[in-house]
Amino acid sequence: MSKNPKWEFRDVSLLLQIFRDFLLGRKHTLHPRFPLKVASRSIPQPDIPRSPDIKYSNQYYYARNAFDSVKPPVVAPIAEGPAAGGDPTVKPKVSGVRPDSVCLPGLPIPGTPWAWDGHRYFECVPDVDRRPTCPPPPPPPPREDDSPCAQPAVPPCPLSPDKKRGH
Repeated sequence: MSKNPKWEFRDVSLLLQIFRDFLLGRKHTLHPRFPLKVASRSIPQPDIPRSPDIKYSNQYYYARNAFDSVKPPVVAPIAEGPAAGGDPTVKPKVSGVRPDSVCLPGLPIPGTPWAWDGHRYFECVPDVDRRPTCPPPPPPPPREDDSPCAQPAVPPCPLSPDKKRGH
């Protein structure tokens, strides 16, 4: 028997391949529908690092509780402690503001937040129209005739010298 034959993948002619690669600016890769291009179905065994939890039979039942490993978040105290340069043994006087009356919009965040998508839509300010405003039009002249069908007397448009009649 001979070795595995070389597979001829279905593709365009050599001249069209060169032209396609030139237009793409790179070598075109075919999609993996051919048997030699498809990934193997065998899955390698996982390489998990060893830890003390590898044998659960050696652990007592109270050490395996996942609820004990989760604790509520700790809120940092706000403006508590002695003032800068003050006596640490003397408790500072409360200035009338109770700690539970202080309301923050959220937990304090160290540093400025990073915009992952690069857009800051909330900082966009609409463009301001800086064109000069036109003065309001003058009021219409008062009518002499009170009839509703009367047309205002409009002077005729002056004709340019080249369009005068009779010429």
